[in-house]
Amino acid sequence: MFPGGFVGGRDDAETVIERRVALLALGSFVVASDGTLVVALLRQIASTLSVSPAAAGQAVTVFAAGYALGAPLLIRAARRAPQERLIAGTLGVFVLANAATAAAPSLVALLAARIAAGACAGVFMAAAAAAAAGSVAPGHRGRALAVIVGGSSAGTAFGVPLGTFAGGAIGWRPAFFGIAVLAALAAAASACLPRSGESGPAPAPMAIPRGTAALTLATTLLWATGSFTFFTYIGVILHQTASAGASGLAGFLLVFGIAGLGGAAAAGWLTDRTGPLPALAGGLMLTALSLAGLGLVAAFAAGRAAVAASIVAIAGYGFGTWAITPPQQQRLVSSGGNDRLLLSLNASALYAGVGLGGAIGGMTLALSRSATAVCLAAAGIELAALTLVGRAASRRNSGGRRSPS
Repeated sequence: MFPGGFVGGRDDAETVIERRVALLALGSFVVASDGTLVVALLRQIASTLSVSPAAAGQAVTVFAAGYALGAPLLIRAARRAPQERLIAGTLGVFVLANAATAAAPSLVALLAARIAAGACAGVFMAAAAAAAAGSVAPGHRGRALAVIVGGSSAGTAFGVPLGTFAGGAIGWRPAFFGIAVLAALAAAASACLPRSGESGPAPAPMAIPRGTAALTLATTLLWATGSFTFFTYIGVILHQTASAGASGLAGFLLVFGIAGLGGAAAAGWLTDRTGPLPALAGGLMLTALSLAGLGLVAAFAAGRAAVAASIVAIAGYGFGTWAITPPQQQRLVSSGGNDRLLLSLNASALYAGVGLGGAIGGMTLALSRSATAVCLAAAGIELAALTLVGRAASRRNSGGRRSPS
């Protein structure tokens, strides 16, 4: 996975660590794919359950609520559980939740299953990131976290097209059963690996985040708000900048996902080489510039030049925005707090930003009727997040080693 392995020592130990992180990445791919699957299968689900697409779309809302609100509560309740047992147990319940989704006889049953799936997804992603970071030497944490983020990026990028294909070929219920089977295989494969012989230090108390951790979470909130001010309305904006229809939008999302894989990998490498703040600042700056560029394309470009410029901007946006999570997670696991709780709160901040961004983007679009205004508003919020990174850098420089960032 990484040249020379994650850590020094025996080759067999390095191989076990790399396999464990790879399997955690596989789990993150499955979890992220599940989170986007309803979007691809929405009309089929609505037709089967005899409800409107808007009602069926609430399955996305409750999944996000379970992820953002349920995961921190469950992690706090399971604070004494060993990492590997928590991961295995969470995947087991996730399997059941997706089987229940596939078998749901009504909208109420579907929504209940999606809440459970979302909560399990949030617990797994936080525990997987903490386990990956804890499995490797400090100098390799950024790359280990990037592998987990890369799995999530791939699931987000390919979940909708794969779900659309699966829905057309086999139907929505078998598609969710397929997710359950994949999650069960990932859990079984993880259980077959030897456990780490080192128990590690006792988990830190689950205290309210302060200082560096609180500043990091605020940065995530602003970044996600800016990103989803744009991304919630990406179809509307790309229709204006590049005349993208349904198939064109799928192509742009594929570019976004592939660029995101590169961004996560590059950010992990840079975080290990220079620390998290340079990688984070670079990702935020690229995201802001790409969004501003899309705004300019919407205002001034047309024809093939607009399509080409939109492709470049979406690639830059994907690279930049997926480069944010590895250094943010590295900051949190290095802050001295409880890794699992902080990483789950980071996901909660992200989902809060999703909601805020959707609202801000919608208001901006309604008032201005301008894709340019939406893109520039999103870019401005990303720059606000960048100011928090500058503040963290100032605190680190003034506090020296006493203020890790």
